[in-house]
Amino acid sequence: MPRAPSEKAAEAEKLFCEGMAMVEIAKKLGVSDGTVRSWKNRYGWGNKSKKNKCSVAKKEGKKNATLQKKKRGGQPGNQNAKGASGNPSPKKPVKHGGYIPTFMDALDEDEQKLVDTVPEDEEALLLEQIQLFSIRERRILRAINKYRETKGDVAIADVTRLENKRAFNDSEEEAEYNRRQKIKVDKGDALPGKSYSIQTHTMNKDMVIARLEQELSTIQGKKTKAIETLSKHRLEKAKIENENVGNEAVDDWMEGVLKMDDE
Repeated sequence: MPRAPSEKAAEAEKLFCEGMAMVEIAKKLGVSDGTVRSWKNRYGWGNKSKKNKCSVAKKEGKKNATLQKKKRGGQPGNQNAKGASGNPSPKKPVKHGGYIPTFMDALDEDEQKLVDTVPEDEEALLLEQIQLFSIRERRILRAINKYRETKGDVAIADVTRLENKRAFNDSEEEAEYNRRQKIKVDKGDALPGKSYSIQTHTMNKDMVIARLEQELSTIQGKKTKAIETLSKHRLEKAKIENENVGNEAVDDWMEGVLKMDDE
C-alpha cells in the first residue's frame, strides 16, 4: 500500500481541490512544482470520485463544480486511443503520467524521495547527464593510463572467486553440520575456515586498452549528443524569450498610441 500523504502533500491536495494551479501550490508550500506533480500522480488527486471537484479548470473562476461526464471509448485528443483495442497494457500509460501511481507503489521510501528530487526542467536533466558522462570518461581514462603503465605485455582482465556451497533442508540441519565441523576442527581432523579458489584471466595489455578506448568513444559520443541537445534547448529558449520581449515592446507601443488618441 502507498504511504500516507505528508502534511504538505495533504495541504497541496486541499489547495488543488480549491482550484489553485500546481505552480502556485509549489510556491506557497516552498517545494518544486515537480514535487507537486509527483504527489498528484501518486495519490490520484481528482480520480477518487466522478463527483470530485478537483479537476475544474481555474480559468473558469469556479471553486465548486462537477466534472463533465465522459463518453465511452477514446476521449477527444487522446493519442493513446488511436488504433487500440481491448484493455491497454499495464506497462503503457493510458494518458500522460497514468502509470505513475502503480510505479510509485513498487518503490521503497528512499527511492520515492529520490524520484521527488529529480528535476522537471529539461536543461537541469541534460546538465546532470553531461556531468555523469564526464565522470565516467575520467574513470575510463584513469584505467587506460593504469594499464599503459603496467610492465609487460600481459594484464589481468578479470578475477573470479569460486566457492563450494552446501545446501541444507532446514536451519537445524545446518546447525548440526556446523557442530560436527567444529568437532573435527577441535580434534585437528579439519582446518578452520572455508576454502575457495580464485581464477585469474589474463589478456594482452593492448587488447584491454583497445576495449577501454572503445567504451570511452561510446561515452564521449553520448556526451557530445547531450551537449548538442542542451545547446539546441538553450537556443530555443532564447528565441522564445526574445519573442516575448518583442511582444512586450509592441504592447507598450500600442498602449502609448491609444493613450495619445485619448488625449
